[in-house]
Amino acid sequence: MNRRGVVITAVAVAALVIGFTARAMAGDGAPTSQKPARTITVTSTATVKAAPDEAVVDLGVSTESPDSAQAFAQNATDMQAVLDALKAAGVAEKDLRTLNVSLDQKVVDRGKPGEHTVFVASNRIEATVHDLSAVGSVIDAAVRAGADSVDGVRFQLADPNVVRTDALASAVRGAREKADALAEAAGTQVVRVVTIQEDNYRLPMARAALPFAGAVSEQVTTPIVPPDSLEASVTVSVVWEIS
Repeated sequence: MNRRGVVITAVAVAALVIGFTARAMAGDGAPTSQKPARTITVTSTATVKAAPDEAVVDLGVSTESPDSAQAFAQNATDMQAVLDALKAAGVAEKDLRTLNVSLDQKVVDRGKPGEHTVFVASNRIEATVHDLSAVGSVIDAAVRAGADSVDGVRFQLADPNVVRTDALASAVRGAREKADALAEAAGTQVVRVVTIQEDNYRLPMARAALPFAGAVSEQVTTPIVPPDSLEASVTVSVVWEIS
């Protein structure tokens, strides 16, 4: 075969290869255009109630002195007395947590001839009480031991995930009910979930203010009335495919 014959043969083979490739690309392996799925999006919020099973008390001790080191050392001694009293009242060490320790300066009799500066050392702690009937006596024990601030009580659940799971399930059921109602009104049906997400969750918690009112009587226990229930609220957004 001469050179021209070789060139013609090569061109013919190339044409066959190109033709086969084009057919293969047009076959099953080629991407096909599909209509986008029809969807509806709904938002649902559910609230679940549960009785609180623990309380968190915010307590503090402040100490003043003209000398910074003395103020700090005395504050440590005073706070240790409060911690010991809390443990004696039944609060476990694992349920005690330091919130803040600080040392500041304060001007006394500002603008007067006797104006001077003192140092104020402060220590704030958090005590978790699992027996709600003992919250008042725990606060009293801390105050008698030297706590000079009680910054309220927070009621909460030891395991908030229990009600969170219930709230999520309830919110999703509500989303399905909404989706079914919308689909029926539009003359179609819900097929499946496309996406689902949690938009917002509010922890079950309630606060009770306790302004400090001076010395605590040995005979009277500070009355503490926990709420009957706490509310956990969750919101979900769900995209549903419709037929």
